[in-house]
Amino acid sequence: MKSSDFRDGTLMARAFRAGVESKRKLKMPLRQRLWRPVRDLASLTSRAERVGEQMGPLTEVPALVRIENEHWIFERIEASTLHEMTHRLVLQTSDGEETLGVTEDLSTALEVARCMAENDQSVVLIQAL
Repeated sequence: MKSSDFRDGTLMARAFRAGVESKRKLKMPLRQRLWRPVRDLASLTSRAERVGEQMGPLTEVPALVRIENEHWIFERIEASTLHEMTHRLVLQTSDGEETLGVTEDLSTALEVARCMAENDQSVVLIQAL
């Protein structure tokens, strides 16, 4: 055997084509694994339910979105910002009411409602908070 035989893979290719002799094959029993997702994930599910109960009821918080240089910027809303909001914009859809957002004053709410009526031909309800 030359070292060049190992580099070009001819001996290895011959070994794969010939296979392994029967007396040299390993015999291992096949072990089947039974996966029971309900049992395996029960602790995770119960922990998620406990944390959800501790957090209290969910409240819908509309996203604060602004547009800068033709890009949508999503921001987190602080509690103090929510207290300053005065009007909620609600759109009636086939699935029910959908909150579009909240505004700081009535003039901004009216401007958004006017633009929605002109551009989308949709009626926006303005609710005082």
